[in-house]
Amino acid sequence: MIAFDNTRNLSERDYCLAEEGKNASLLTTGNGYMGVRGSLEEFGSTGVQGAFIRGYIDEIVEIVQPFCDNLYMKKYYINEEELKRFDKQVSCVNIPDFLLIRFEIGNRVFYPWEGKILSWKRTLDMQNATLTRQVRWQDDDGNITEFVFTRFASYSDKHKYVQRAVARPINHTLQVKALSGVDTEVRTNGQKILVDLEKRSCEGICEVSFRSGTKYGFVGKIITKTVFKADGSKVESYGNADGGLVYGKCDFPTASEYTVEKITYLYTQRDEDIGEAGFVKYLEEDVDFDLELQKHSQKYGALLQKFDVEIDGDKDSEASIRFANYHTIISANELDSVHGISAKGLTGEKYNQFVWWDSEIYQMPIFTHAYPEQAKRLLEYRYEMLNPSRENARKENRRGARYAFVSSVEGKEHVWIYARHPFLQIHINSDVAFGVIDYFRNTGDLQFMQEKGMEMLYEIAKYWIDRVTYKNGRYEILNVTGTDEHHPYVDNDAYTNYETAFIMKKTVEYDRLYDFSSAREKAQITDDIIAEIEKIANNTYLPIDKNGLIPQFDGYFDLSRTLQVEGNGSGTNFQMKEAGLYHLSQVIKQPDVMLLFSYLNIDVANADYNANWDYYEKMCESSSSLTFPVHAICSALAGRPLSFINYLNDCTHIDLKDIHKCAYQGVHSGCLAGAWLSVFRGVFGICANENGLTVKPNRIPFWNSVKLSFVYKGKRVKAEMTSDRLEFISDSQEEIIIAYNGKEYSLREKLSLNI
Repeated sequence: MIAFDNTRNLSERDYCLAEEGKNASLLTTGNGYMGVRGSLEEFGSTGVQGAFIRGYIDEIVEIVQPFCDNLYMKKYYINEEELKRFDKQVSCVNIPDFLLIRFEIGNRVFYPWEGKILSWKRTLDMQNATLTRQVRWQDDDGNITEFVFTRFASYSDKHKYVQRAVARPINHTLQVKALSGVDTEVRTNGQKILVDLEKRSCEGICEVSFRSGTKYGFVGKIITKTVFKADGSKVESYGNADGGLVYGKCDFPTASEYTVEKITYLYTQRDEDIGEAGFVKYLEEDVDFDLELQKHSQKYGALLQKFDVEIDGDKDSEASIRFANYHTIISANELDSVHGISAKGLTGEKYNQFVWWDSEIYQMPIFTHAYPEQAKRLLEYRYEMLNPSRENARKENRRGARYAFVSSVEGKEHVWIYARHPFLQIHINSDVAFGVIDYFRNTGDLQFMQEKGMEMLYEIAKYWIDRVTYKNGRYEILNVTGTDEHHPYVDNDAYTNYETAFIMKKTVEYDRLYDFSSAREKAQITDDIIAEIEKIANNTYLPIDKNGLIPQFDGYFDLSRTLQVEGNGSGTNFQMKEAGLYHLSQVIKQPDVMLLFSYLNIDVANADYNANWDYYEKMCESSSSLTFPVHAICSALAGRPLSFINYLNDCTHIDLKDIHKCAYQGVHSGCLAGAWLSVFRGVFGICANENGLTVKPNRIPFWNSVKLSFVYKGKRVKAEMTSDRLEFISDSQEEIIIAYNGKEYSLREKLSLNI
């Protein structure tokens, strides 16, 4: 069983083999550079163990065996000819298991499935980003030993992982031994991908060098330094290697407490902040667990404050939002932009650590509002991918840049070639542009726009010039897949059309407001091209019916409102709840139209918000986790507080309750990032633009008050809402214009509004 003890601790309260995979995801420790799943120190089980470094990738054999047992799967979803040819794919690589600390009590090694567990509690401290396990274990002869394991991925130095393990005999004086080191026998997707280069162990130091694989061959290095203590006094150890294990071992003298303190240092050829020569300095450092913990907690605590949400009257929601924020924080790398943010963060191999549209639409907003420096790094990754994206466009015989729907370290398209629909999800181009625009209107970072952002907007707009079709006296976008993957090969997907028109209008607006001569030159932009962008932006077909409903795509409302099911359900492996003929049905996988009203905040003229929300909520089968934060925001905006709470719980508990039965693969990072935004955008009703903020608060009667903070144009603002008051406190005397209830107010240090 795993549950919250309080608003800061999530605890696993017993040992259950069946829950190991899921809880390994939930109890991941990380710092954005690395992510280490909640495997046990004494044994890293295959499928449970996992340690990943952002951007450390290579090629694997990926085994996929879909069976197309209905017309939808066969004709619209899987390309079976390409499936015959599919073999290899780029993926994150599972690095050697450096958690290894193993105790031997008498002649028995401590494993939780041996002997008897008398008590067990493993706690993720979300306030300090540490994982602690307390175990009382009895061997088959009745000897009882107490163990305490504590570990964390350091925020004071992202290349460090720090551990301490303590064993205390309770009713015996048996000989105690311990080993500490690295297990190199790890698998990625069931395969041995890493190429071992060098292994050595001497005087408490283990060193392992390796390559990522045979395609990229990025060099990596792990050094572990271990100190063994008996009743606080250091004890000598000796080095050894046994098969895949490289370790130091200690035969302790008799004592009342045995301690292993260990620091692991990680380096890869992908790292920009440190070279291998600089990495050697770590060999001179002392192992001091308490000092490392103090430095880490201070750094992480300061970061956590940027994201924290406090709720008076609903501690369950506060705890679950803090859990979601924890996983959001540890998913993003503060060191460099060699890679972006992925759908599973760094908690599992699923989706290969690819960067999707989730990055700009679902994951980036929390950083844009709470920690804009990190949002900038995520956009800088996209800028690094600009030249490969230009090449992607050239392959289609089009100008500009076409961003990969599935992106890795080199920016080319990594969509699985047997899947038909992702190649048509070109909304990714407008999603990237939206991320740039949303960052700029929140930060006013003109330097970034001049050096990188505007060049991206120009190139994306040029692609759309060549991609749209002039038809019926307007510009249409034909043969695409929207965010709802149940409906590929559609014309005029509402999400794609509205977003594309929006980002092209913004491109023209910014071009005329600011001097982007350097970006214009890089992107080869002329006034004639700007005029063409403007013409398309103003004449793109924006579907809407006279009754205010937005058809998701051409002909959507002509489809059946029910779902015909055929086949044995193999499609459920591809995020389908049924083996359905989705191409004949209005049933959708996830929100598409409602994203316009929630995450994008696009003003849709003549649209009936409530009518669209009521309709599309009922048509959505929620087979994607990305549904829940959208529905939470929409429920709050629609004045449905109970629905908001229910969808917020789905958002934060997607993995805790294993709603989609796949939490063992890693957490749903995009969904979890939406928890904070559900409060910011849904409850506070805050929208930011170039000229200030608009607020439309939506009270949750179960909450006495709710607090969070955000950043707008370099000024941090604390916001608090009670049953009758909305208060903003700024750390600056510079004015922020806040529009509320048809009036404009000036925020200088403090502003209180009656609601």
